[in-house]
Amino acid sequence: MASRNKPPPPIVTKLPRGLVPATAYDAEVIDGYALNTEFDLIPRTRRSHPQQGTYWKSLKLAVGATGRWPTDKALHRALKLKLGLVEPLYDTDGKIVGMQVESTSFDEMPHKEFCEYMDAAMAALSDAIGYDALAWLDE
Repeated sequence: MASRNKPPPPIVTKLPRGLVPATAYDAEVIDGYALNTEFDLIPRTRRSHPQQGTYWKSLKLAVGATGRWPTDKALHRALKLKLGLVEPLYDTDGKIVGMQVESTSFDEMPHKEFCEYMDAAMAALSDAIGYDALAWLDE
């Protein structure tokens, strides 16, 4: 995080032709550095609300069409279990006494990881119901 007295580092965007400054300001800042200067990159892509909406709408439609799960949240937990997004629960003796599903919240799962999860979840859901879970969105 940049301090109040120091401007933020320049931002670049990955495009098919390579990394390019995100704005004219970023280009100007980068031009101020000597050739062969190396930079650390931090991915800043955020998950989108439309992507999140697509995921939950697919789950809701699958629940409504099949009745196999009581709620979309139950199906969400079932998909996380199926895909191994679980962590052990320990008792005070250090023994595993159960498992709980991990979070896919915006704070806990970055964009790239959620894209991979969503692809796998939609494939698993489609296999489970015998129908392309995303095709409902087109109907």
